[in-house]
Parts: sequence; C-alpha cells; structure tokens
Amino acid sequence: MTDHSVMRELTFTSRDEFIREPIAEKIIKLLDSAIDVSPLIIDGKWGTGKTEFCFKLKNLIEAHNTNDYKVGYVNAFQADHANEPLLTLIAEVAGFYGEDDDKRKSFIKNAIPYLRLVSGIGIKAIASLAFGKYAADMSDDFKEGMEAIEEGSDSFIDQSLESMIKDQVEAEKNLSTLKEALKDIASINPVILLIDELDRCRPDFAVMMLETIKHVFDVENVQIILITNAEQLKATIKHSYGSETNSHDYLYKFFKYQINLPTSTKDIEGRSVENNVTYFKATVQASKVIPQDFKDNQFMYEIPTFLDVGKLSLRNIEQIVRCIETLIIFEDKEQSKSRIVEQILMVFLSFVYMMDKDLLKQIIKRSINSDKFLGFTNNSRLNMTSSYVRSETLADLSVKHLFLIIFEKIFTSSFLDLPISTIDRKSVMARIGVSLSKYDYIDDVHCDSYIKQTINNLLLFDIVK
Repeated sequence: MTDHSVMRELTFTSRDEFIREPIAEKIIKLLDSAIDVSPLIIDGKWGTGKTEFCFKLKNLIEAHNTNDYKVGYVNAFQADHANEPLLTLIAEVAGFYGEDDDKRKSFIKNAIPYLRLVSGIGIKAIASLAFGKYAADMSDDFKEGMEAIEEGSDSFIDQSLESMIKDQVEAEKNLSTLKEALKDIASINPVILLIDELDRCRPDFAVMMLETIKHVFDVENVQIILITNAEQLKATIKHSYGSETNSHDYLYKFFKYQINLPTSTKDIEGRSVENNVTYFKATVQASKVIPQDFKDNQFMYEIPTFLDVGKLSLRNIEQIVRCIETLIIFEDKEQSKSRIVEQILMVFLSFVYMMDKDLLKQIIKRSINSDKFLGFTNNSRLNMTSSYVRSETLADLSVKHLFLIIFEKIFTSSFLDLPISTIDRKSVMARIGVSLSKYDYIDDVHCDSYIKQTINNLLLFDIVK
C-alpha cells in the first residue's frame, strides 16, 4: 500500500531515477502561462509511480512559488467513502487558510447553501462521515477545513423542508455564489488542486468527481490536475453509462491537456531503458537484506534488460526484490559453490515466479518447452556450426545465453546446433567452458541442485501476495 506520509516529503532532489523533473518543470511552465490548461490529466499506468510524481510535483511548485499558489492534494480513493466529491474539494480549499481567517469564513459561508442543496442530507452528517472514515490520512489543514464546514453548518441543518425547497429553486444562484466565492479566494492566491487515485474509485463517485470539476471548479485562477490511469477512467465511464458510450469523447470534453508519464528513459548512449529495469537496480541497491557482494554482481542487472518487463508495474518489481530477499534469508551459504551463478539464477527464477507460473511449472517438471523458454528470454538458438561463430561468439557468452546452457538438459528439444565433426564439437564445448568461467561456473550438477532448492523456497510461501 502506498505510504503517503513518506511520499509527502519526497522531492526530485531526493531521488529521480526516471528523470521526471524536466516533465514537472514543463507542467509548471504551462500552469504559469496564459494558456488555459485546466483541467489537465497526468496519465500513467498502474504502478508507474504516479502518486510519487504527484507529491514531487506539488513540492516543486511550492519550492518555486513565484505566483503564490495554494497547492492542495486530494486522494480521491479515500474521499469516495464519504461519497461527496464537492465537499472534499471545498474542504481542501478551506484548509488553505487559518481557522480565524476572514477569507476562510466567507468562503465556507458561501459554499454551504450549494453544498446542502447537492448533498440531499445534512452537511453535519456528511462532514462527520467524511471526517470519521479517513481522518487518519488527512492533513491537519484538511481536517480544519472539514471541522469548519461542520461547525459553520449547524444553523443550516435545522432548516425546514420549505427552506430546502427554496434552495432548490435558487440552485443556479447558489452555484453562482459558490463559483464567485472560489473566484474571489483564488484572485488573491491562485489555487492548484492535485487529484490522485480517481482510477481506483467506484465508478459512480469517479463520474461525480468529474462532473463537479467541470461544473463547479471551472473558475479563473483555479487549476485542476488529475493524476490517473486514463484508460481505466474510460472503462469507469463505460461502466457508469453503458458499453456503447464513447468514453474517450466523454472524458476529454472535461480536459484540455494530457501529459503522459514515459515508461522508459535514455541511457548515456541514447538507448531506451525501461523504467522497470532502472527501478529494479535501484530497489536492489536500497535493500537492507541483500548483501553487498550480491549488489556488486553486475551480471544479474542484465536479466530485466532482455525479459519483457514492460508488463510489470513498479510494485511488481518491488515484489520480485522481496522474493530475492526471502531467498537470501533461506539460503544455505555453507552449500554455496558458485556465488555469481547462484545469484544470477536466484534473480532469474524470481522473475519467472512473478511473470510466468506456467514456465515455472515446466522447470519443476524438468520438461521445458524450448520455444516458450526462448520467447520468455527473447533468445534465439545458438548456431555453433560456423567457424566464425565458434571463434567469436563463444568468447563472450551473454547472460541470457548462460540460461540456455544451464537449462539445456531439460528442454524438450535442444537449442544448441553443434558441428558435425567430433573435433569441432569438442572445440566448441571447450570454448563454452572458457566463456562460462567468467561467471565462476562450476558444473551442471550444482546448478541443477541449486535450481530445485531455490524453487522449493519460492513455493514455500506465497511471497508476492
């Protein structure tokens, strides 16, 4: 589960492994410009670090706050317990100011009639519900805003049904009053509201939040940034309005801009590197369980570079590292013979465990479909029949070819094309042995035993759930 108390303090200076600060700087330039960019979507798949980016963006805005912004953060997933998106957003704005501040008092006073109208029940009951459901996760300013609404609304709660009917008749007037109050408070300090986790909310609440943003918060100097998975939000819209709904058109009638969080970065040579690859190394390096000699084994960091890790979330990467940590705790170090190969196998089998349970079962049964294994490792058959290949390729056997050598005995068909000549065949096998020596490779028997032991430890507990 995301630890917001830790994330609130994060900045791009503290860590920025995905090089996202330039994206945040561009967003701030848009917010500072005369271009009407609100509401704006920051789109990213689940588990790509959207919430962390959200807090870092908030902290960056506040660190260089030349426009004297008031910046708020709303966790929509927590707020949907109260089922009152308007109340949630109003409380966040009210929380910008001290309890005795006249701007706050005036704003709440002007907000209450419309809040009462759209809620259908007493504001005190709504505020109590919201305050009680997720109070532990709310900032002090948010709590103060909620308390102020609760306290300031007592006189309205006891009004008669006749008064509520009058409010209904005056709906447009009350909405205009609220929007004017928002406009007035934002004229002094422009407001930026970051709304996170909407893609995790109940469909009806998510749609209510979108409608509230559109109809109430479309106000000068109030800018809304929605941090979400846009595809999931489209699915939510279809759930609410039916499968025939054009969810794309519906969603983007609300939003003017979309910023897409990249899932890869460029290395020093300009090659694209998946964020998952970068995050795997960073998470291993940050581990308090994984020993330094393991962290220094550069071969294991090659594994996620050739596997198809794009379908994994950052949380999945954390789970894989947790598998590795667990295996290290279980490891019988007295039986260790080849640390480098053992560490490589431990990492590889942890990825298999997380990514392809069917392949894991094949390894356990000692009958691996060769094509499946080649596909999983993005590998190809090793053709050792050419004299050029024999002299050049084998001198630098890669990590992914190492797995072909290690698992070759339990493939359903061989991947290795050897020369017909007995002399050439012996030469190839000798060169394979030389190439394997850089991995401190001992023998097939030890590797086979280590694979069985590692899989048994992986299956002992349901580590990743």
